[in-house]
Amino acid sequence: MEAELTSFIACSPGEQCQELREYMRSLGAEIAETPSPKGMEDDLHKIIQVSDVVFARGAPHDIESVLNGIVSVVIIVESDASDGLVLAFCEKLASAWQPDTKHGLIALKVLRLLFFSLSERSAMRYHVYYHMVEVAGRVGAMASVFTNTGALKKTFSARPPSPEQLQKLYRLLHTSLLASRMSEDAYKVMLDLLATYTMENASQAREDAQRCILASLSDPNIFLLDHLLPLKPVKFLEGNPIHDLLMCAVYDGLKEYMSFYAGHKEFMNKMNLDHAQLTQKMRVLSLISMAEKNPEVSFSQIERDLDLPAEQVERFIIDALKTRLLTARIDQAGRKVVVQAAVKRALSKPHWVNIRDTLSRWKASIHHIKENLHELDTPQN
Repeated sequence: MEAELTSFIACSPGEQCQELREYMRSLGAEIAETPSPKGMEDDLHKIIQVSDVVFARGAPHDIESVLNGIVSVVIIVESDASDGLVLAFCEKLASAWQPDTKHGLIALKVLRLLFFSLSERSAMRYHVYYHMVEVAGRVGAMASVFTNTGALKKTFSARPPSPEQLQKLYRLLHTSLLASRMSEDAYKVMLDLLATYTMENASQAREDAQRCILASLSDPNIFLLDHLLPLKPVKFLEGNPIHDLLMCAVYDGLKEYMSFYAGHKEFMNKMNLDHAQLTQKMRVLSLISMAEKNPEVSFSQIERDLDLPAEQVERFIIDALKTRLLTARIDQAGRKVVVQAAVKRALSKPHWVNIRDTLSRWKASIHHIKENLHELDTPQN
């Protein structure tokens, strides 16, 4: 996010409050004509309380400048009341406009200005950003406020949110990104959310973990799910049907999934899981497992093991190849799939050991080649 520069009329804070009050009254807001005897902070609270009238009755070209005027006064208040003013203004900006209007984008711009006007060490920046995400999610502008969680942490490096605040923000980010049809980013945020939990508080993340598993299973573009298993909140779900279904998707095939479905139809309906979509996903995963073990897979085996009509086998193989989880050639004459490469659905400890050993051999081989080249470059006496 980049800061936006806005200029304000050169007048004292008190005079600005008076101008804001008069403008609100001109729009019909119920606010006193004279300043509050309690001081400018109380004046600002009263102005903020009626600021929704700007969205309802203000001239389109005045809305943003008037709201920016409130920002210019709020940020210079140096008292215990300043935090309350910021929170009250954020809540008003997030709720005072109607959907399907340009007012949401204006509210987002004003929140952005407020965010960058506050000190990087201000605890209020978290709350302003939270409302920015809330508004951006409603107007489909998430790309303007969020890149990734790594960049987000840098933004708050001077004053990091508490673990609880971060978890609350990640939940909102996930919801808002989904609303903006940024499902891949939403999925990554959910994984980052689950990674914030430890074994001590993993039980608190039960709903988050279940939501993440459901999103993974329902996404037609996500096939490899073994990265979810080490997450502590996911581990906490062991023994529950949703975890059993995840294990099936990680390790098993179509046959095991159909057995699970037969015994958990009510659960599947309750979780709004699409059986037909999951069946297709499990067919693809089953084909991947077959390709891992065999250099060639016949059409007849695919037809039999994946419960497909003969006329649909070739179309299914083409769709499976589009996932890029499998590299193969279709031999139509021989009615078979010639496998070139297939991903590992789940990397077990033996797989990691094998990868380590392979890398060690490569390292030794490269070292040996370098020594030979060095000898060739060394002049012979």
